[in-house]
Amino acid sequence: MPQSDLFGLEMLWKLESANLADKADAMMLFVHWFLVRNGFRNVGVGDDKTLNNAVDQSELLPEGWNGNNKSYALRYIMNNELYILHGTLSNDTMIVNLLQAQSLQVSNAAFNLDKTITSFNDSNLTNVVVSIDDQITRLQTELIKPLCDGGSKSSSTQTLISSSPSPAQVNVVPAGGPRRIQVLRPSGLLLPFGGGGVGRGDLNPLGGVVGGGGGGGMLMDPMNMGPGRVDPFLPGARIDPMGPFPPRVQRPNPNPDHLPPPGYDDMFM
Repeated sequence: MPQSDLFGLEMLWKLESANLADKADAMMLFVHWFLVRNGFRNVGVGDDKTLNNAVDQSELLPEGWNGNNKSYALRYIMNNELYILHGTLSNDTMIVNLLQAQSLQVSNAAFNLDKTITSFNDSNLTNVVVSIDDQITRLQTELIKPLCDGGSKSSSTQTLISSSPSPAQVNVVPAGGPRRIQVLRPSGLLLPFGGGGVGRGDLNPLGGVVGGGGGGGMLMDPMNMGPGRVDPFLPGARIDPMGPFPPRVQRPNPNPDHLPPPGYDDMFM
């Protein structure tokens, strides 16, 4: 990056030099300058994810920004979107995270302080940040580009929702034809007790013949037309079913439909 892109860093360094306590402070000041240089404006400290448009936006660091030099939290705004900058010191490494509050997307970069910051009280800025062009390139590619160029990483857990067949699929005939609803059972749906439509035949009193010969029907169905029956009618039953059924079988005499002979129920005849 050309040297002219360091515009504003020297002024910021001089304004905050008296407040710097260690290399961690110097590193966060450098990251803050880089964000401001790329259009971000500071709106305070903390990690509150709510945005108040009435808050003042500034290129300067807010008061109390380095109150805890082990953990930093600064709020920024760009294009009416809120960002939160976190800096966490772990041993000699500064881990920097930039969170987009609305989408919960986050980018991160890690810097070894001893290899990145030579001193926090040197007046010569070129001696403070080691290979400053390389560090700016890292901030651009690892911190800014993932959020602002569409290649962001998400801090929220991504849940893959697999589409599974619903218990019933409804197929509606389009308008113009007869309106009907057909309920289809998915091929992968298992029925209880091993499948096969257990109990379905018991719902059809004519399950033995009309139901496709699968057996079933009522235990005492009106025509007793279960498997193995030759006579499709109950002996002595006064049933004259109405079609469509197979041709009537000639009943043996006496025909139960005939009237009994005179005196049939007289025990003395």
